[in-house]
Amino acid sequence: MKHTLILLLMTFLLACSTKQEEQLSSPNMLLILIDDMGWKDVGYAGSDYYQTPYIDRLAKEGCVFTNGYSNSPVCSPSRGAILTGLNPAASQFTCVFGNHVPVGDSLFAVSRNTGAKTNQYQEALHRHAVPRQTPMLIERLRKQGYRTGFFGKWHCGSGEGFLPESRGFDVAKGYRPRHSSTKGHYIHSFNGNLAGLEQYDSTTYVSEALTTELIRFMEESGGAPFAGVLSHYLVHRPLQGLPELVRKFENRETDDQNIPEYAAMVASVDRSVGRVMQALDSLGLAENTIVVFTSDNGGLVPKSTSNYPLLGGKSYPFEAGMKVPFVVRWPGKIKANKTNERVLGSDIFPTFLEVAGLSAPDDPGRGRSFLPVLQDMPIKERPLVFHFPHYTHAASPFSSIIYQGWKLIRFYNDEEGRFLLYHLAADPYERVNLVVEMPGKVAELDALLQKELEQMQAEFPIENQNYIPGAAGNQNLKSSLQLGEQERKLLENRLRSSGNPEKITSS
Repeated sequence: MKHTLILLLMTFLLACSTKQEEQLSSPNMLLILIDDMGWKDVGYAGSDYYQTPYIDRLAKEGCVFTNGYSNSPVCSPSRGAILTGLNPAASQFTCVFGNHVPVGDSLFAVSRNTGAKTNQYQEALHRHAVPRQTPMLIERLRKQGYRTGFFGKWHCGSGEGFLPESRGFDVAKGYRPRHSSTKGHYIHSFNGNLAGLEQYDSTTYVSEALTTELIRFMEESGGAPFAGVLSHYLVHRPLQGLPELVRKFENRETDDQNIPEYAAMVASVDRSVGRVMQALDSLGLAENTIVVFTSDNGGLVPKSTSNYPLLGGKSYPFEAGMKVPFVVRWPGKIKANKTNERVLGSDIFPTFLEVAGLSAPDDPGRGRSFLPVLQDMPIKERPLVFHFPHYTHAASPFSSIIYQGWKLIRFYNDEEGRFLLYHLAADPYERVNLVVEMPGKVAELDALLQKELEQMQAEFPIENQNYIPGAAGNQNLKSSLQLGEQERKLLENRLRSSGNPEKITSS
């Protein structure tokens, strides 16, 4: 009997020890996703006006991808790409969804503007939710034993069956169950359309509540591995910073970045990052947690920030539309460094899967793990394809491809031209269009772009029978380029007036 009890006790202790080893060998994963943060809205990327000491510390201790991209110049498709690991062209979730259509994930029967606007020639069909048949990769982690949590802006569908709890998350708070625009950054600004934050005073700044809930999620995981997404509504407009932070920036010396309200919002993001890092330290989880910090698209110019000297910003087909902060920290597992390797938002969850010992699907349009890059291993170059066949204030439907140092932008709605060609290796700020000089390179990249899009079964624009050539407001290649260059000149003038002409990049 005595020997039996001893044997049972030893078996129990061995099982506990094995379970602890399993938990320790399953790294935790955190994605901190910011809304509309520009590529240089952080100190480590060159901002002097904004103050981001905690984000800068994250960058100092981690790997900085200087060529990190979102999959789209606007939020919904880029968020869908992050969570599914799939290019928007492959999921057909390519546009910001709205509340003017029935809830569902089938292709919208007609494009938003076809038959409605005489100045818009072509636009593609698109979905208003990440489709049911496209699983979110968080589900793979949950099946592997991970506790999963989502906190903040969702924007991947609304209504029953399309919210975070139905897409693989055990805990989800701070998202909007119904589609609505952002009216402000306090809880009362959401008019009750904010799930799971009812216990907070209505005057609470939303980023503070979201950070608290993520930290509670980590604390309540009880040693089990977790995968969490902290998805801030900051720094999206409207500009509404905490008053004490706004005052802090009102008397700071400015340059091309000069808006105190926006600077205060960036500071609140930084405060959130600091709280999360402090919590990881106090819980003893820092070395067993991989953290990714990035944005869903480029910064909005010129009303919010400056992306100078990059061309454009949010909604544009140019570099600043999709170039974003991209930092990965995993103390003791990856070295602190910088890399020029190009990565996409859709690469994040394939990386998380590989860290967890899993593999991502390998169908067309899938992102790929950048874990080899973090481990200083060579990785084969691939074409980066962007597909936004819709209209914005700054562009008409376009697709683009980056490959071997070149970038081709194809416009679908155009009367005077169709392509822009840049040699990013020599011209990272897209100042010299080489279409006329290099027709062979245009044809080569256009054929590769078409092949990639067809393999992903992308939706292409369809004609608007009511279109009138030359109608006022027609957004095309020429007008998009003129607007981008006009805004870049405005930012250069800001630098001159601020007394910082040395920061102006010559043509």
